[in-house]
Amino acid sequence: MSRNKRYRRSSSNTNARLENLPRYLLTCAVSISPLAFASAQTDAAGPNVEEIIVTGIRRSNTVAIESKLNAANIVDVVSATDVRALPDLTIVEALRRVPGLAVLPAIDNEHPRDEASTPVIRGLGSTYNNVTVDGLTIASPGTPNGNLGSVTRGVRLDILPSSMISEIQVVKTFTADLDPNAIGGAINLRTRSAFENGGKPFFTIDSSAGQADDTGKPRDQDRLGVRVATTGSTTFGEDGNIGIVVSGNYQTLSSYTETHMTTDTVHYGFYDAGGVLQTGTNLGNGFAVPQQDKYWYVMDERERYGLTGKLEARLTDAVTTFATAGYYHFRDDMERNELLIDPRNRNQVFDQTATTGRYNGGAIEVGYSNQVLTSKTKVGQLGMEWTPGVAQLLSVRGSFSKATYDEPIQMFKYITGVGRNAPGAGGATVATLPDYAFSYDTSSFNGRFDVAPAAFYNLANYSLFYWRPDYKRTAADEIRTGRIDYAFNQDSEAQGLGFALGGSYTDDRPEYNVDRVEYSPNTSAPALSLADVLGPSGSALKYTNGLTLLTIDPAAATAILSQLPMSAFNLTDQRGFNNQDDFRHQEKNLGVYTLATYNTERLRTQAGLRYEQTEQSTVGRVSRNRVWQDIPTSSDYDFLLPSLLLTWHLADDIDVRAGVSRTIGRPPYDAYAARSSINFVNSTDIGNPNATGVTVTIGNPDIEPRRSDNLDLAFDWRLRGPAGGGLLSLAVFDKDIEDEIFTLSSVGFTDDTGVTYVNALVSRPANASSAGIRGVELNGILNSLGGLSPWLQSVGFSANAAFLDGELTVPTATGNRSIDRLVGQPDYTANATLFYNQQGLEVRLAYNRQGRALRAVVDNTPWQDLYWDARQQLDASASYAVTPQWSVIAQVSNLTGERMTSLTGPGKDLLKDSYSVPTTYWLGVRWTASP
Repeated sequence: MSRNKRYRRSSSNTNARLENLPRYLLTCAVSISPLAFASAQTDAAGPNVEEIIVTGIRRSNTVAIESKLNAANIVDVVSATDVRALPDLTIVEALRRVPGLAVLPAIDNEHPRDEASTPVIRGLGSTYNNVTVDGLTIASPGTPNGNLGSVTRGVRLDILPSSMISEIQVVKTFTADLDPNAIGGAINLRTRSAFENGGKPFFTIDSSAGQADDTGKPRDQDRLGVRVATTGSTTFGEDGNIGIVVSGNYQTLSSYTETHMTTDTVHYGFYDAGGVLQTGTNLGNGFAVPQQDKYWYVMDERERYGLTGKLEARLTDAVTTFATAGYYHFRDDMERNELLIDPRNRNQVFDQTATTGRYNGGAIEVGYSNQVLTSKTKVGQLGMEWTPGVAQLLSVRGSFSKATYDEPIQMFKYITGVGRNAPGAGGATVATLPDYAFSYDTSSFNGRFDVAPAAFYNLANYSLFYWRPDYKRTAADEIRTGRIDYAFNQDSEAQGLGFALGGSYTDDRPEYNVDRVEYSPNTSAPALSLADVLGPSGSALKYTNGLTLLTIDPAAATAILSQLPMSAFNLTDQRGFNNQDDFRHQEKNLGVYTLATYNTERLRTQAGLRYEQTEQSTVGRVSRNRVWQDIPTSSDYDFLLPSLLLTWHLADDIDVRAGVSRTIGRPPYDAYAARSSINFVNSTDIGNPNATGVTVTIGNPDIEPRRSDNLDLAFDWRLRGPAGGGLLSLAVFDKDIEDEIFTLSSVGFTDDTGVTYVNALVSRPANASSAGIRGVELNGILNSLGGLSPWLQSVGFSANAAFLDGELTVPTATGNRSIDRLVGQPDYTANATLFYNQQGLEVRLAYNRQGRALRAVVDNTPWQDLYWDARQQLDASASYAVTPQWSVIAQVSNLTGERMTSLTGPGKDLLKDSYSVPTTYWLGVRWTASP
């Protein structure tokens, strides 16, 4: 029996069945919204209730509800209307509205955080969540990750345009026909079909101008952004059997981010009563001292454009085919102006109290970096579906996708107290000068550093420390996928026995390379003072004694430095940096599955088994006696992955779903590479066992995939009422994870020459002893509050919340350490949207909040763990239909200007870094052809 037929049954029959619901489910449903019953009973309110036409957000809610209820799995759906109606500039920002999903920015210490780049599903990061386009894998250049490699397994969704999307499906339960790399879940981007809506022609175009509220600091930027998105489809040929869909987008926007932070590695120091720096877990007198005061003023100009085309054909009544091609371009031109107040010698602090103290010397650093990140993604898909007989379907599909990442970088650094070496004798050094002694005050969250203004503004004391004119990161990922599926009696309304079987093969080839040339002036070079290259200044350093930013004019610096003879510079040794992170990887995944179904009018059952076999090979670079060599490694693994899914239509409008499954999480690509990456603050630190700021990254060719046993239970109750009614949902889940992968950090490293760097912070991917996460997700949609009052007929409301409880057991040098969450996992997420829709006017106010999330783990020093602080955001949008075709649209994101902040310290309450996130405004028009 079809779902639509079930919905036509009377509400009295439904109410009778409700009496048999378990009391706790009913209580949870009522707790989502006290308005639920009022809305559900509105059908019986009689003729006094005015009919509401279902358009705009109500229509998109209704479509999303239908998709969710008709799915065999536990899914959440975001419609194309939702994606474009709110000021979410990218697909990943739209995903934060989904129950149980959080979004995170780039995780490195180089790029700004005013845009989200990756989703976290049920507390699990993007690396372990499969992303497909129309069910087929897509390549991605990964998320920026500094020197640790920028090609990661997770798809970077912020580079894909929303114009290509008809619907975003977030699948939270695994079935045997899906890619099993989905411990958190899977995201499927479904593109529009020309045969939707009976094949009627469709065309819409949005055009908007936008502006961030804080552009143009410290240099001028193009203040006005532009956004254009269009999608059109039509059918033609005999009986309209051929269809074509074309969508395109263009967007550019300039923004500015102001950042305050401490060091990238050991962020705070603790001292004893005599002011001597402590090491390890020793907290001395317990008074935390920031190891550096760092300011970034970052200007970004981001450009996105893309084009997607799909050709479809119904060759016969039994055979349909399609071909899809897409090209997506993302460019981020980032200019970073930085200023650092650094004691350089952190071993001794004087006159210390609980919140104050001083250093007897220090240095000031002024830096500039221009990084132009360009990513290009190409996608091609072919497919055919054949219906050889009644209730049978044979599907053959294949795809090719390639993503590239290119980031040329130019950097300058001027520092006080620069000491030069003789020609050919290595890089420059930095002296700690008493003129730059400073006091600090940590009584507030953003600690204050006071430097003598006379010394700070004495530009003659600043000299070139290094120049990196030729610095580049590149990455690429190329994926070929093919799959074949045969299904018998698998239609959602089919009853009786059925089965399906199929297989897939994926060849995935990522690679990463970094190369850098660095020059330091030697004793034959002229003064090269900051005064010669001073750029626009005047922006306040908020947490100092009234000091203002000093900047570098990159054009002036390039002109001066490029005219000098090369003999004026020492070429620093970059062989380690240029080799240690490079790798090439190939991964071949073969999967075959079978599943059996048995369905009745009220019960759907599906049992499946998938066999997954993987072979991987990696070529990394390792230094042996100072000679860099290619080191190939390889491994393989296979799994049998069972799944069981039950769907019980408990009543006409009530479904209960339960699932049991096993999934895997493949390790990051670069985790396999045998490497030993070591980075120094100064080149002269090489060979100094007591050097500070040394960071080391080690690969782990023996890393194992993680495995998860998953339990899921979901309850969906469709509400009857005006404007499409609504939905109440409750989902609970539990994931028991073995061989959880995390970044193991430790202190101390011995290089291949035998030097032991006692302060080096070492990072290495490793398998944890155990991990797990469980949670509850609540979701409510009410398209109209007319059940409360006729005055509220045009007002609707939706809200969801997820509460997550995770644990991670980390092996340490002295045993095991337990952490109360997974990396990337917030303790809760929450969304609420209030909307008004009547007579062509639609207004939305959307609220999002994410709880505190774990960012990074330092296994042997718990107080150095990093956390993303809880953050909230308020967005608003409005549209007005001037005519049936023309609408005016206005959108505002981050109305209250909330920042993105990271925390550290014994109490998880000390500043690591805090990035501003601009408020962005868009105003435009939309034209949609009449149906």
